[in-house]
Parts: sequence; structure tokens; C-alpha cells
Amino acid sequence: MTTSIQRITSLSEEISGKTKIITDYLSSKGLEAASFDVNGLSEYPIPPQDEIPFKARLELIAATKELHDLALGPKEGLRYLAWDSVNSLSLQALWEFKVAEAVPLAGMISYEDLTKKVRELNDNLEIPMLNLRRFLRHAMTNRIFREPEKGYVAHTRSSRLLLQDDALASWVGFMSHDLWLPIANVVNAMKKWPASEESTETGVNLAYNQDLPWFDFIQKDQTFSKRYNLAMQAHGGGEGFAAKHTVDGYPWGELGDGATVVDLGGNQGYISTAIAEAFPKLKFIVQDTAGMRTPETLGKVPDGLKDRVSLTTHDFFTPQAVIGADVYFFRWIFHGFADKYCVKILKALVPALRKGSKVVINDGALPEPLTAGYIEERSMRTMDLFMQVTVNAREREVGDWEVLFSRADKRYKFGRAWKPEKSRMWFIEAEWTGDE
Repeated sequence: MTTSIQRITSLSEEISGKTKIITDYLSSKGLEAASFDVNGLSEYPIPPQDEIPFKARLELIAATKELHDLALGPKEGLRYLAWDSVNSLSLQALWEFKVAEAVPLAGMISYEDLTKKVRELNDNLEIPMLNLRRFLRHAMTNRIFREPEKGYVAHTRSSRLLLQDDALASWVGFMSHDLWLPIANVVNAMKKWPASEESTETGVNLAYNQDLPWFDFIQKDQTFSKRYNLAMQAHGGGEGFAAKHTVDGYPWGELGDGATVVDLGGNQGYISTAIAEAFPKLKFIVQDTAGMRTPETLGKVPDGLKDRVSLTTHDFFTPQAVIGADVYFFRWIFHGFADKYCVKILKALVPALRKGSKVVINDGALPEPLTAGYIEERSMRTMDLFMQVTVNAREREVGDWEVLFSRADKRYKFGRAWKPEKSRMWFIEAEWTGDE
């Protein structure tokens, strides 16, 4: 056999083997697989702790994707890839017109009756039945809704999620509606503002014809802001982003009794609170901008932790006011800024650092090519592009993190970077070697 034929054969054998691992596991536990049936499971009940079937499922996804691509071939595959943007078009239309609300959870509804309901849900907007039907029938090729009988529409598990999972529905709206035009304007932004690192020179600014940074822009519209926050719950609420990985993934207990951790950009302190509960001898100073420090938010620290966790006001672009802390901690901050601004953040720490102070960053890191599984690599590469869409920032490889510290000040000694097991986020650590 030729190499190409051997690859197809080996993939089919791998798929069979991984499928058996998964189905044997589910059967032994009396569990079902995920299903597009309206009452089926929306995700696989395989926790990361059960490593063999959990890993087998990830490998199955990668193998089936490669076999799918090989079955298409490069020419047809590229043709499909180029026009697959219409997947977002049909998804956007169904989300925008609230179609999931108009379809009964049980039974089915005719296209004619569905069109009437959709119009009512959209202030009697004149939506032609033929247009609605073609959006639906395209979405059905992605297993969103189904047509059990010609001329009638029913839910699948995917469309039911649009109806019942607010966070996921917000994610769909955010990606297919709010970022639809910004994504299409990234290349134009690159041409208009070559090599820009400014958060006001992005596809978002071109698409919406405005000059605000991303986070200022979304805060102008309460509906937009709420949708964004819910969408981030859908993205960050997964197993790999859980707070426990931040609590368990760093040797906080080695800092010593009474050590002080400054949590910069720490929002309402939920991460510091989680670490403080696990390590009762540490003290945390949570810093964020004045807009995050209202009387209501200041009272959010649990009573039992108020002597060790404090919420304070500070802009991390300005000189750090807490002198000589043991750790200056940033979680999910740096990936939102271009390099020039990350360097500025690190420079702003310098006046406060003492010899031995550590900067600990809990953020993403791009894998070296071909070193990560398909799901992890695709997820991080996609996130990297979205950071350019919204803020002209980027995800970084480990070597990029080392360069950032060196650019900020040669007295930073880059230590190490590691990803805790089952986490999607990394720890990046550097130590200040300057004078006391």
C-alpha cells in the first residue's frame, strides 16, 4: 500500500480502538453518550480524572477530523473551508430571530406556523417563510434543529441549548453577531494601521466605526456587556479554566507564613479568596481600577477572610504602591494587551520590587507546533486570532514570555513556565534580582 492509503487505514483502526475505549467505559458506568436527540446528553459524562477514556475521546476527535479531511482531499477541503463562513450566517439568523423560542420542545411545528411565531417574537418584522426555511435547512446540516417530516421543524439537543443555556446562547450571539463584522475587518485594519499594537486600531474599531478600546466599547451598551460576560462564562467555565487549577497548580505553600500576594487586575478577588481559603497563612491585596470598587463590591470578601484579603484600587499601568510583596500575581491579564503594554505593566512594578520578589502570571501559552493535541492547539490558535480581532493583543509562546521580562528590565530573571495537569492555563514565573 502507498503511504496515503496506509494513513487512511491506520486512522480507521485508531478510530475503532478509541471508540471501543469510550463505549466500554460508558457501558461499564451505565452511562449514555452525547446525542443530538432533543432529550439526549449535551456533553460526554467523562471526567478528566478518568484519564484513559477522557484522553481517548480527545484523540478520537483528532483522528476523525483528520480522516474527514483526507476523505475530502486538499482541493475539495479548501473549497469547503472557504465557504464555511455561511455556517455563522445561518447560526446568526436563528439566534437573532429567536427561532429556538418559537419551536416547541415537544413535537414539531410547520414552517408556516413557525414563521408567524418568529415574526411575533421580532416585533412583527416581515420575515419571509422561504428565507427562514433556508436558514433552518442549512443549520440542520450542522444538526441544529431537524425536519422529522417534510415541512415541519423540531428541536435537536443543539437547538435546545440555544433555548435553555443562557451562557452558551450568549456565546453564539457574541461570536456570530457581535464579532461577525470585526472578524471580516481584521485584514483591512492591518492595512490601515500596519504593525499596530494599539487597542483602538482593530477590526472592532473599523466594523463599528468607533475609536474606543474594546472593553470601553462594550461597556457602553448594557445588553452587549451582559452578553459578553455570559459568553465568557461559557468559555471560561470549562474544566481547564477552573479556579482550582490556579489554587493547586502553583506552590503557594512554599511562600512562607505571612507572605503577601498582590493580585493585580483581580476583579472582586474570587481567585485570591479561593487561594486564601486553601492557604490560611497567606495575605492577599487585590487591586483593580476605581470602577470596580463600589461600596457594594467592597463588601464581597467573606467575613472569615477580611483580615487576609483586601480589595484596593490601583491601575497596573501606574507605579506599584505595595512595596516589597512576596508575589505580584496576574491572572488572565497579559493576553489582553500587546507587547508594548505588557512591558509597561512590568516596568510599573519595578519601584516596588525587592530582591527575591516574584512575578507570577497565570495565563495562556501557545504550544510549540506539533507538541499538543489537536483540540488544545486549535483552541489556542483560535484564541490567538480573536485577541487580534478585539484588542490587537496575542497569545504567547514560552520564549515570548521570557522576552517580555527582558524588555521590561534585565534584572528580571525568567524562571520557568509550566501547565498544571488538566489545566488550559499556564504559570509563568520570574524573580527580581535587583538590589534590596
